[in-house]
Amino acid sequence: MQLIPFIAESAADAVTQIRTRLGPDAVVVNIRPLPVKGMSRLWRKPRFEVLAHQPEPVEDRLDLTSDDPAIPGFGDAPSVPLPGAGRYLAPTGKPRMETVGGTLNSGTEDARWRVGGVLERAGFLPLSAQRVVDQLRSRHGESAPRAVSEELGLARRALSELWRQPPPFLEDTLRPHVLIGPAGVGKTTVLCKWLAHTVLVEGRSAQVWRLDGATANAAESLSIYCEILGVPIQRGWQTSPDSISSDIRFIDLPGVDWRDLAAVRGLGNQLKQYLSPHVHLVLNGAYDTSLLLAQVRAFSALPISDLVITHLDEESRWGKLWNLVLGTNYSVRFLSAGQNIPGDFMVASPETLLTRQFPA
Repeated sequence: MQLIPFIAESAADAVTQIRTRLGPDAVVVNIRPLPVKGMSRLWRKPRFEVLAHQPEPVEDRLDLTSDDPAIPGFGDAPSVPLPGAGRYLAPTGKPRMETVGGTLNSGTEDARWRVGGVLERAGFLPLSAQRVVDQLRSRHGESAPRAVSEELGLARRALSELWRQPPPFLEDTLRPHVLIGPAGVGKTTVLCKWLAHTVLVEGRSAQVWRLDGATANAAESLSIYCEILGVPIQRGWQTSPDSISSDIRFIDLPGVDWRDLAAVRGLGNQLKQYLSPHVHLVLNGAYDTSLLLAQVRAFSALPISDLVITHLDEESRWGKLWNLVLGTNYSVRFLSAGQNIPGDFMVASPETLLTRQFPA
């Protein structure tokens, strides 16, 4: 992958340069402001550097529907389409993943389903793994196939069927996107990634509201990136629809102590002001599964649309995310890894989780 730098005066200038040189499918990797030296900083508009690259050829990408023996038994599962997946950033690099330990007993004497143990070693809770095994038994009987590859293929098919696809956005409405969650989980970083892709890759207009909650919103980095991208950002909520003219709208709020019931209720009251928003609960994927589920329960009284999982560069067992799919009523919409903006920001899918957990 060859990264190509672009020096731009504005977001529109960056989009023009990138598309002219790399084409409409270019992937933006990072954005950083360039310092203005001397007295010129008083009148010169700050510029910024964008790193981008051409996506890899289609024939070089991993074929998730192939029967490549490097991914035994996971090639015969149906592919689940990702609505609008092309609109979001592809991951720029594969985090180092640990292959799930252990193997399946391929002997013919034991006809029991053996995949449950593999799933548990991948991060599934016993109840989540048992749910997959129960579905396999209900569909295919008590006896597992003799071939290990066939059993794994059926398990992948079952997981794809159990995946809860988030509903598409209706962007023709005024409903803003609000990112909520505990403090320090990466809400503002995710918003910056999403915003950068919206403006630089999609070429759409955006607006941002950086609002206070029970505590002050100290996310100055968000204001800086909005200035770089030429996106208007406001510190107070405008309730008049006439003041909202962008294609997509984002609201950034400070984190809430999920163990404080009064604070969560206060957040719920605040959300009622925002024109029936899309509420995205952001969680740190490196946290222990029991803590993640406890945080979901704490925020469950709020009108949550879906989940966004961050810090995945710090977690090797992506299989644990299936506990959020199988153990809650929410879908997972986005996955994020690293602090770089835009960096790794991708649409969540069963294929993404399975291929990261069982790498070729």
